Amino acid sequence: MPHSGDPLKAAKAVVMSWYGVLFDRDRRIVHEATRESLRRWGVEASDDELVASRGPTGRAQFERLCSISRIAEEFRARQRRWVSGEDLDAMARDFEPRLAAVSMPMPNPDARDALRLVRARGLRTAAICCAPRRAIARQLEALAGAGIELDCIVTADEVRQPAPAPWAIFEVQRIFEIGEPSGIAHIDDTPAGWSAARNAGARSIALLGQGMPTAEAQFLIRSLNELSAAAMG
Repeated sequence: MPHSGDPLKAAKAVVMSWYGVLFDRDRRIVHEATRESLRRWGVEASDDELVASRGPTGRAQFERLCSISRIAEEFRARQRRWVSGEDLDAMARDFEPRLAAVSMPMPNPDARDALRLVRARGLRTAAICCAPRRAIARQLEALAGAGIELDCIVTADEVRQPAPAPWAIFEVQRIFEIGEPSGIAHIDDTPAGWSAARNAGARSIALLGQGMPTAEAQFLIRSLNELSAAAMG
């Protein structure tokens, strides 16, 4: 049952998902790069299937997509075999340069405003990204160009296993020297991210997007403007 009230009350740090929250709201750019990679195997993913598989990008998303019955059957029809772990690895290798090449010129405006307000409130800020730093170089430049400061960025270079594993949240906790993970407010737009917060014992804030009418999280918001209002309270 979602809670009401201030989602930042007693929080010591705010952590945002890199994609879906900080950049690329609803993950449309990431999904298009994913679709293009999958086409190399003769498989076309629909918008609904990409939304249904939303979560950590790269190999993890290809695995979720290929677990959808229609996509698995189409892969088998095209390739005359079921998808293998080697196929998923190859898809991930094809996807990474596509992700690195896409243009995400600015962080989402409401994320930019929320970060500035929570920092003004004295909270530390971090982002978690399941891609390596070499794949997000353009976004790192965009953050610097927008004058947005993050105290910590945890990528796949530091923690390889993505959500729902809690390790990236634990890494933020370690870097910030926060005694209990409940002092971390974790904002994500995917079920895997909400589960990661729950598994870590952190505060889970669900940013509801396209195709996500509700969520298993402690707090539900539809815009980071709601978080900004809480930060000003």
